[in-house]
Amino acid sequence: DKRKGVEMWTEAAELGSLDALFSLGLAHARGEGVGQDKAKAAEFYTKAATQGHVESRNNLGSLEGKEGNYDRAVRHYLISAKMGHKD
Repeated sequence: DKRKGVEMWTEAAELGSLDALFSLGLAHARGEGVGQDKAKAAEFYTKAATQGHVESRNNLGSLEGKEGNYDRAVRHYLISAKMGHKD
């Protein structure tokens, strides 16, 4: 049940899990277990990325690129690459 997963990730995020923040970002970006909300996804990705979560930083780049904010997208991609992201 994806809604139950979102509830569990929310609890884990409140306890400081960066992976849970990332998972909440994915859930909101895809509309899995919650309504699709790109702005909310960006909030979760940003919280995780500013604490060093590489995939969240990369996904911020993707969101920015899809919105046409290419300069911001490139900055996020460069930061994630410097942090060790391979894709």
